[in-house]
Amino acid sequence: MALALVKRGTSNYAYAVARVQAKRAKLVPPSEFEKVLKMDVPEITRYIQDSAYKTEVDELASKFTGLDLLEAALTVNEERTYEAIRSMVGGEGGAILELFLDRYHYDDVKTLLRGKAAGAKREELLREMVLENQQTYDLFAPLLADDVRSVADVIAAMKAQGGQAREWATLLEKVPPGSSLARYDDVLDKAYYDRLVTTLEGSGAKGAKEVLAFVRHEIDAVNLLNAARWVAAKEAGDFSAFVVPGGKDLKVAQVVALSRAKTLAELAEQLGELKRFGETKAAVEAAARSGRLAPLQAAVVRAHLADIDRLAHTNPLSLVPILVFLVRKHREVVTLRAVARGKAAGLSEERLRELIV
Repeated sequence: MALALVKRGTSNYAYAVARVQAKRAKLVPPSEFEKVLKMDVPEITRYIQDSAYKTEVDELASKFTGLDLLEAALTVNEERTYEAIRSMVGGEGGAILELFLDRYHYDDVKTLLRGKAAGAKREELLREMVLENQQTYDLFAPLLADDVRSVADVIAAMKAQGGQAREWATLLEKVPPGSSLARYDDVLDKAYYDRLVTTLEGSGAKGAKEVLAFVRHEIDAVNLLNAARWVAAKEAGDFSAFVVPGGKDLKVAQVVALSRAKTLAELAEQLGELKRFGETKAAVEAAARSGRLAPLQAAVVRAHLADIDRLAHTNPLSLVPILVFLVRKHREVVTLRAVARGKAAGLSEERLRELIV
């Protein structure tokens, strides 16, 4: 279902890109993560307090301590960042940006389902979810209630609420009861990307073509990782229902062929035959040796970020540099949170390094 591009105002890309580039300059440089690996949680908190997260750490220090303070500061800063970017771009470009940012609402649904299945309380879920404005909070508030305990309860609450929540309920009801949570993720991913690709293909807005190329690269990354998870879990059956259509270099049939690999080592061999994905072969081999998918996930994300950086470089005054910043900002928050949690859990530096992209 395409989204009508009706946001008021103009797309003022030059202004928005300049503002976003200033924000990107404040992202943690990749070389700094090696230092972060050697810090404990309070040191990581002090480190981000000296960067783009100072306001949030200072504000929240009276309410939280330790890992809770770090996670709350990361979440609130991410929410504020998305809201600030929304306000910069109007017109048709702004409507495309809104649709792109809807991915974090779909991610919040995934977080909600996993949290409820694990018995998480409202406060725990709020630390994980990105509710960047009052409208988003109102959308999720009824679903966060403590009497909404199971996946079935979440779906029922969504149906009762109506609007976008009811649309999600309709999607989630397609998953057979008793299925793994990964199947709910697959349904949500397919719905999000179908809506985004369909809208971009039918749009005459300036920059829509470039954003579509950006999204197609991303779909390739999603499909590759999902196929690897399928192989690693030794799933049986037909994987085609879980492939997200619309990728740039990986067609549906190719993704299905990858999913039929008996082992990750066999998957690595197949990837080596695909020109664009040959560089990920070593990462799949590392995942096969370790029994963990983290090396592959990091390699795929790195390759995707390199792809979209090149796309942004060739389209400097468009939505693409803005979207690249949003993706990199989210990746920074995810990485900092994962490293801090790993530290708190006593993971080795070697294991933590696998989390860094």
